[in-house]
Amino acid sequence: MRLELDPPRGVGDLQIGMTIDRAEWILGEFPGFVPPAPGERRNKGFAHYESEMSISLDFDSRGIVRAVEVFRPERGVEVVFGGISVFQEPAESVIERLAGSFRLEIEDGGLNVAAPDVFIGFWRSLLPMGSDDEEGRYFESVLVAAPGYG
Repeated sequence: MRLELDPPRGVGDLQIGMTIDRAEWILGEFPGFVPPAPGERRNKGFAHYESEMSISLDFDSRGIVRAVEVFRPERGVEVVFGGISVFQEPAESVIERLAGSFRLEIEDGGLNVAAPDVFIGFWRSLLPMGSDDEEGRYFESVLVAAPGYG
């Protein structure tokens, strides 16, 4: 599956500004959706998939989606922004390619990277310790948000 990021409009068929109920229905229609196990509680707007990808929606008090966060899949899903495979390319490569087109705000040495003019942000929990270290080499999540989100 290929999932296109289209900030600030949304992610695939998930659109910023839609109702949370409609968005949850769409989440359930993505291939590989894993419904909650009996007795499992999930936050409203959260979905998990066989690919190990998760998607979390942020919504306001009226139930309108304000942001979509996609967590890195392990297999079978390519998440793309502007031709960049944001989870399959190393974070440093993603940063370099984004910097060629957008103003970036880089915090904590590259743990948090935002392109605020296009309402997209990337996150990873740690940085690689050396050139052979795979831990921290890739972003772990990407957030697409509505203008004014934050």
